[in-house]
Amino acid sequence: MASENSNTLTKTTDSKSASTVRMLDDSIKKYSRENNDTAIWLLVQKGGKEYRASAGLANREYNITAKKDQLFEIGSASKVLTGIAIFQLIEQGKLSLDTKLNTFYRDTEIKKLANIKDKNYWDSVTVGMLLRHRSGFVDYLNVYHDDMKTINLLGGKDKHYTFEQLIHMAVAHGDANFKPNEKFQYCNTGYIILGDIITKVSGMDWHDYIQKNVIDRAQMKHTYFSSRIPKQVREKMPRGYANGKLTFMPASLADSAGEVISNTKDLSKLIKAWGKGKLYKNPKTLKFQMSNGLQHESPSISNLLYGYAIMDVEDFYGHGGQTFGFESYIAYNPKKDEVYIVGTNDAFVHSMDLFLQVAGISLK
Repeated sequence: MASENSNTLTKTTDSKSASTVRMLDDSIKKYSRENNDTAIWLLVQKGGKEYRASAGLANREYNITAKKDQLFEIGSASKVLTGIAIFQLIEQGKLSLDTKLNTFYRDTEIKKLANIKDKNYWDSVTVGMLLRHRSGFVDYLNVYHDDMKTINLLGGKDKHYTFEQLIHMAVAHGDANFKPNEKFQYCNTGYIILGDIITKVSGMDWHDYIQKNVIDRAQMKHTYFSSRIPKQVREKMPRGYANGKLTFMPASLADSAGEVISNTKDLSKLIKAWGKGKLYKNPKTLKFQMSNGLQHESPSISNLLYGYAIMDVEDFYGHGGQTFGFESYIAYNPKKDEVYIVGTNDAFVHSMDLFLQVAGISLK
């Protein structure tokens, strides 16, 4: 198996640090090996030190080894950036969590997302419900309930999707799943609507708003939108796979629900800047986001919670993500000042599992 590893902890003579390095080295190499040499990218900031490493193959076709600074698609971890943008606009008085969607959309197809048995509940859906996945809308990316079928039907290098087409995909699959705010059900459709709301409210395309007010403020120098990434940068990226099969996710398919491309270093800057309140004007905004709206993402797992665009696992705040060829997980614990960033280049090699392992957390 090919692997590459570079970190700061190994430069110390501290026995505890050296033990941590060996444990992390062993973890990523084993995880990659167990998953057919899938590329793994890992960053850990702990005890005032940083560890970054990679293992596995970034390109199977040419047997190219993964390197620690490489970019990867972060998928739904992009929702953290979308959520930050929404809370910034709330701080500016341009929105509230109770702002209803009928403020922005009236006589368009999008209203049909809230149809249930010949009754429409559009006027009841709020921004806060979208952030917390409580709209009940059909998720356009999960209508087939089969990841490989979705990849085969919607994937491809040359496909392009507009906002209106994505909304139509959801509407075309029938009524909403439940009445607004009745329960939690993960929904990418809600987050592409949030991106469109950012555009409407800020007066800037949502890409430009997030670039200026989130990415640039967090000093993320190697972060891109899939639909805007320079060709020469894209060509140098690792390849993405699904169960070892080469795949391609159209740049426009995930939209504001998941089209960000980044690396472990930039993602550590993002989640730490967020967790230290540097992306908000009012400290109460961060405190609110961390403490309110938390709900069980899975009824069977008591310590996995989802709030306003953020997951909470044992006081580690962050988000996971999946595209057609990559997985990611980002997490920050403000009390311990610990950061964990994980990426893989296979849609079915789970980054969250490795995060839980190296952080010593058990879901229960």
